[in-house]
Amino acid sequence: MKRLEVNGIPFPVFAFVFVIVVVGTILGVIPDNLGGGFALCLILGMGMMWIGDQVPVLSDYGLGTILAVIVPAVLVYAGILPESASEIADNFFSGYDFTSFLVPGLLVGSILAMDKKVLVNAGARFIIPMILTILFATLISGLVGALMGYGMTRTMLYIAGPILGSGVSASAVPLSEIYAGYSGENPADILTVLTSSVMVANVLTILIGSILAALGRKNPNMFFKGFAGSNGRLLRSEEKIKITEEQKKEVVKDPDATSYSLLRTGFVLTCGIFIASKIIAKYMPGGLHFYLYMIIIAVILKLTDVLPPFVCEASGKWTSFMSKIMTPCALCAISLGVLDIGELTGLFENPSFLIFSILCVLITTVVSGFLCYAFGFYFIEGAIMAGLGLADMGGTGDVAVLSAAKRMELLPFLTICSRIGGAINMVWLTFLASMVL
Repeated sequence: MKRLEVNGIPFPVFAFVFVIVVVGTILGVIPDNLGGGFALCLILGMGMMWIGDQVPVLSDYGLGTILAVIVPAVLVYAGILPESASEIADNFFSGYDFTSFLVPGLLVGSILAMDKKVLVNAGARFIIPMILTILFATLISGLVGALMGYGMTRTMLYIAGPILGSGVSASAVPLSEIYAGYSGENPADILTVLTSSVMVANVLTILIGSILAALGRKNPNMFFKGFAGSNGRLLRSEEKIKITEEQKKEVVKDPDATSYSLLRTGFVLTCGIFIASKIIAKYMPGGLHFYLYMIIIAVILKLTDVLPPFVCEASGKWTSFMSKIMTPCALCAISLGVLDIGELTGLFENPSFLIFSILCVLITTVVSGFLCYAFGFYFIEGAIMAGLGLADMGGTGDVAVLSAAKRMELLPFLTICSRIGGAINMVWLTFLASMVL
């Protein structure tokens, strides 16, 4: 027991802290602020992920991530944890905007630490299969709905549409207003259906991400050559990166630099790019989300070689730190503050709706995988980037999916799906609704 560890922490020490936090939550003494949110979500998230990672076989399929997303919400639904836990997590994640700390930290380093040639080739090839995924997945889902008696246009508009729009606020809410404007129905009634589709898809994308990652680890060429990449590789034609001794010395400019120095450098750079993107978003017309400007700034810095290599390396280290330390915290916050088990269980009262929502996500995953494969990507990487990136619940879903798939370096591509892909999806659905409603 003394030798057992939880992420490097002696098990007795972590178990003591875990029990203290759970007892404090039940007693209602955890404060509704950043400190209380970190204590609740970080400890509970780490505990759930550790438990899942100890289960043989199932741990390979991302059980740790699944438990971190599902169990906290179940504990609140069952009355074991009080409703105040959900309020604290919701305020921590949305009210105090923990995402504005988490996502930039994951985003910037993912780009700056990427090989420049891979960044250019992958970025140029990604947009077309993403757009084609939106169109083909929606149409194929509609055809399946028609064959199974649910209706082609109803499946496309009320199931595939919101699922491929990346989230409730960015997809389900505006679509409900658009559909109501054309059909004359109550927007609130439409929103209930659209939100249910998104919730089913968000949970399923995490499960699919876990399964794809496990299959890829077992055999990168399991079903065909180029099924899965390895060591962060995206393109099948990508050569292994060879680093000379001189380049190694250049990357680590100061061999005696501590990890704290690298983390500080990465953190400071992320802060600078974060504020620069907010400034641009405020004064640039078009209303684009500042996350997109963060991607643009990071890509420009990478392509122009303005930054010394060791600074890009430091940014990657900061992203790795955020991924390993903060992801369990984010997953638990999503579970407690976003996921409503009561609404999910209510979906089982309409099995046909549940089946079509599941089929839509599966269709999107397969279609995106093969489309990206045709453009030179590995199948699994393409399925995650364009498929799960469109079908999950936006920024929060991106983090959960990539954590389950163990491919956090793909975050820039999923962010493009959530923002640009979501906008394209809404334009296409608005045109469709105007024709059929």
